[in-house]
Amino acid sequence: MAVEIWLTEHYYKEFQVRKGSLFTGDEAKDVFIKTQELQTNWPKCLRTPPPQVGTRSGVHYLKFNWPTCRLRVCFGARREGGVDKVVALTCRTKQELSKGSSNGTKEWNLHMDTDGVDLWDSYRRGLLRSWKIY
Repeated sequence: MAVEIWLTEHYYKEFQVRKGSLFTGDEAKDVFIKTQELQTNWPKCLRTPPPQVGTRSGVHYLKFNWPTCRLRVCFGARREGGVDKVVALTCRTKQELSKGSSNGTKEWNLHMDTDGVDLWDSYRRGLLRSWKIY
């Protein structure tokens, strides 16, 4: 079963802003490796998300934990023409979400329920520019 990884322009811009100050070269490699794992484990995604993936409000998320940064990536998934598409929508760091407290989970869930869902709806209506990377 084929799996395609897509990036939206919105996600790409957010990622670039955070990449400059948060990621080292090794961490960028880790993003690549995690993306490959996601692609490998995804074929049954629409029924059962893979173990490294969380789900909320019809969109999914993946966590990247490094000593300098804890990045959360929100994405949507759908099947088109026999191909599973994983579409990156938005990202935030846990530090941004926690706003000085030790727990960013509540803010992340709010971000998923609002921005994540809105971006997913915009993507499905064809309002977000996107491109395939895998």
